[in-house]
Amino acid sequence: MNRGDENASISEDSLRATWSIGPLRPWLKMLAERQLSPALRGRIDPSDVVQQTLVDAWRGHQNFRGTTQAERLAWLRMILKRTLIRYDRDQLRTAKRGGGREQQLQAALDRDSIRIEQLAIDREPDPRSRADRAEQTLRLAAALEQLPNDYRNVLTLRHIDGLSHDEIAQRLGRSNAATRMLWIRALEKLKAVYGELTE
Repeated sequence: MNRGDENASISEDSLRATWSIGPLRPWLKMLAERQLSPALRGRIDPSDVVQQTLVDAWRGHQNFRGTTQAERLAWLRMILKRTLIRYDRDQLRTAKRGGGREQQLQAALDRDSIRIEQLAIDREPDPRSRADRAEQTLRLAAALEQLPNDYRNVLTLRHIDGLSHDEIAQRLGRSNAATRMLWIRALEKLKAVYGELTE
């Protein structure tokens, strides 16, 4: 085994040794909630989707060949996509219709994950590495999960869905001024909770 292969092996062993599902749950749940088929909302708990995703990941962890947390998150997004497709097929009795739903789902999961990562990076303006960004993304998802629903909703609509304040006000049935104040308070609360998680 050459030095490069040995270092990769050590890095992979280290990553597997630090496998911890706790920080992954809020991030996976946020993605699952956003991408669960509308027909399944109310019928399937996103936590069940997350649990199945983590079980599948654990069963197949020997197939993971990455060496970084960012690669692990990308791998988990693929498993989450397969889990959501399986729920669609099993619960809605949908036949396989080519890769249309699968491609749309993968694109949506990737987009949401990138936007969550961008929001996390905004919290710390000078990220030092890709590993730092992956960790920040997980911490941000955990912080968002701790916020009240109205705070989480306004932040998700603004920073992940990319809606304007006017669009958010219409969606929430509030005035523009009230929506902006809610957004400011939500950002302040997110910053505080995120800060607590990084200490």
